[in-house]
Amino acid sequence: MTSGLDRIRKEIPKLTKFVIVGSTTFLLQTFLYYVFSRWLVSYLPRTMTYFLAVVYSLVYNYSLNRAWTFNRHAAAKGSVKRYAVVAVVASVISSILFWIGHDWLHFYDLYVVVGVNLLVPLYTFVAHRQYTFRNVV
Repeated sequence: MTSGLDRIRKEIPKLTKFVIVGSTTFLLQTFLYYVFSRWLVSYLPRTMTYFLAVVYSLVYNYSLNRAWTFNRHAAAKGSVKRYAVVAVVASVISSILFWIGHDWLHFYDLYVVVGVNLLVPLYTFVAHRQYTFRNVV
């Protein structure tokens, strides 16, 4: 029987990889948001351009987490659908938090992007570990 501490130690490498993937996803998403909101679709509301950046960065995030973080080189049956569920929920949470921070509280948009991206990964790691990339027997 393994102790709780042993299980936590076993998760540290996955969590480390998840943080690396999440950090690079954050950089990609922030870059996309900046390009969208300042140049490509600057006529759209900032919350919409943020949502677009989130959606585009999801493909990158799914691919790296599947192949590297959770060691699922071949897509497990249903993992794309499960990832989509987690991603949609995370995107909605992110967009609502962005709206609250930027449109309601009037914080500078790039500060809000950083703040949101420090909060939402807590949800996504647990959801992906327990739901999306769980060991299916």
